[in-house]
Amino acid sequence: MKFRLKELHQKARLARDANSTQAYGAALAAIQEGEVRANQDFDEAKMVAVVEKEAGKFKESAEAFAKAGRYEQAKELQECADLLSALLPSKLAEEVYPKLVSQAIALTGATSMKEMGLVMAALKKKHGSALDMRLASAAVKEALG
Repeated sequence: MKFRLKELHQKARLARDANSTQAYGAALAAIQEGEVRANQDFDEAKMVAVVEKEAGKFKESAEAFAKAGRYEQAKELQECADLLSALLPSKLAEEVYPKLVSQAIALTGATSMKEMGLVMAALKKKHGSALDMRLASAAVKEALG
């Protein structure tokens, strides 16, 4: 992911594409800062999580600008969010969650809501950023509740 971001950032800079340069540069900087703070190189899953977080920040900022009536800035920030979101793996379809949750429950041996954290951790470990945590949480609650 980091190599791809560096490549895209360089191309954006050469093309003088301000939004792409901003988006890819912010994600790259966040990954590098995280690695320095943790004093280790991030694995692919961690880098994807950082890019996902950066995309969320751009989207949140775009919504704030739109709410304030600054639509041009909102459009630019939303474009940055979209550029980063395009790099992320696609999310799992909603209809697969009950099956995934039942497999995770069987794997962990969970029997009550007290063990929801174990099930969620197993799901997150196996499916990573492809998992929509809101949908997974609802499916786990329904299965264990």
